[in-house]
Amino acid sequence: MQTEDKSLPLKHLAHDINNILTRILNSVELLKKKVNNYDEVSSILNSIENGTYMVSEIIEDVISETINKSPRKKRININLLINDLANTIGIQLKEKINFVLKLDSELNLVEGKYSDFYRVMLNLIVNASEAIQDKGTITISTSNIEAKNGNIDELKLFENQSYIQIKVADTGTGIDSSALPYIFEESFSTKSKLKNRGIGLTIANKIIKSYNGLIKVKSEAGKGTEFTILLPAVKSRKKKNTNSKKTILIAEDEIILRELLSELLESYGYNVITASDGNDVISKINSKLIPDILIIDQKMPDIDGISCIKKVKEIHEDLPVILATGSQSEFYEDTNLTRIVNRVISKPYNIEEMVSIIRELIG
Repeated sequence: MQTEDKSLPLKHLAHDINNILTRILNSVELLKKKVNNYDEVSSILNSIENGTYMVSEIIEDVISETINKSPRKKRININLLINDLANTIGIQLKEKINFVLKLDSELNLVEGKYSDFYRVMLNLIVNASEAIQDKGTITISTSNIEAKNGNIDELKLFENQSYIQIKVADTGTGIDSSALPYIFEESFSTKSKLKNRGIGLTIANKIIKSYNGLIKVKSEAGKGTEFTILLPAVKSRKKKNTNSKKTILIAEDEIILRELLSELLESYGYNVITASDGNDVISKINSKLIPDILIIDQKMPDIDGISCIKKVKEIHEDLPVILATGSQSEFYEDTNLTRIVNRVISKPYNIEEMVSIIRELIG
């Protein structure tokens, strides 16, 4: 007798909600490109994006616990997260803190959970603001770094890895040199006993180490503190200077999602053709219209994504395929998926994540 999958209703719910969240994210991306007063509304748009990611992770965490599996990692732009936190906390502390952001516009993405990196950065920024007694400045900078080209003694084990570097510096009271060796220990706190003794830095250290990264600190009493984080990066290929555009076939039955993604990918210089369902995909492939890559949604009304891909591979075996799914947990048990799919990307995806994967596969 076959056991009923009790997580199935949750998976369907996650799929439907993540389709809505994908629509929100893609709409925000288009607004960024179209509004004339972007600087005036950027904080609002970033807040919408970050809130969307957080909601999606909460949903996926519930499903992952139900099936006892860890969620897949997503590609994340740390700059968006920093902008949102600086704007949010900056509004609350505008009379006390001046935020200076020096963020590399070409910063590579990192893979992981959005909530993990949010927790780390929130802790560092809050600690920095608490260290400033009257008025002061918190400077946050990001940059790409190659361990093989730099003098990063702590990362010799990963010397060929690309990293992103994050620095959070404040003009606060600083930390006494005698306390620095213990700053990440669970039982240690520089905070007054009158305040809640948290273990935020301990958790931040554990999170960064879990991603094979590094967090370190330098400080001088009375002169401020600077935390440096190094995280392994997904090094995205740059757009090639070529006259021949790559062609992407998008298969998505929801017309709004299909049109939004199509317009976004066209803005990155790709030719885009679309299909409304699996039969439409097969028809276009049979008509000798061979794209450079196929992006296909798993849940479609006539032929599901997997079945459609199998039929496509019979016609064009070497076509790279990205499978889009509304729930990260749908394919945990499908060990044969990698034979026909190059990448599985879960909704809500951001356009940077999508483009970085496309460039990985076809340039």
